Amino acid sequence: MPGGQVGTWTLVAAALLLASGTPLAAQQDDSDWPCIQRLVPELGFSQMWAGPHPDAASANGEIAELAPRLASRATPDDEAQAAIDRFAASLPAGQRDAQLGLLFDEVLRLINQERSEIIAGIRTYTRKQQHLAAKIAQDSQKLANLQPGTRPDAKTQALLDERQWDLRVFDDRRRILTQICEQPVLLEQRAFSLSRAMQAELEPN
Repeated sequence: MPGGQVGTWTLVAAALLLASGTPLAAQQDDSDWPCIQRLVPELGFSQMWAGPHPDAASANGEIAELAPRLASRATPDDEAQAAIDRFAASLPAGQRDAQLGLLFDEVLRLINQERSEIIAGIRTYTRKQQHLAAKIAQDSQKLANLQPGTRPDAKTQALLDERQWDLRVFDDRRRILTQICEQPVLLEQRAFSLSRAMQAELEPN
């Protein structure tokens, strides 16, 4: 294949799939969602918390300060657990369940906010890939009649070089996307972990 393009047609085929709106990693109803991981747009409070939804009007003032620390993945698990233990121990009898529910509600709100931003970013990323894939496919079609061993003219060589660069960018983005797709799942796992830690502090029935 001209210009040292051996092996690039596999990527071109992948580009054509992506350009057609079919995600590379999984068949999804949403063509902007390319991840193997199932798309969960928002994590539900009732799915993670046993008991009634707390009344926000009774929120403890410490919650606004503690919730961002717990929601942040920069906070190690052991520090988050210790902070939850201290918070629960500071609550008067009869208020613990409500305040822990309010704390988790705020933590989940923050986690959902971060997840929504990541999911929106993944969709934007995918649309950029689709546009680049369409360009690669179009350029490949223009080069389809170039015979092996033929010395391309300056314009054709420039197109070959441009397509090679686009293929490299496309493949680099595809590999990075695999890591990005894990982020919403990691946040979901953190939410469940924090939910379990807080529910362990609930008062006995």
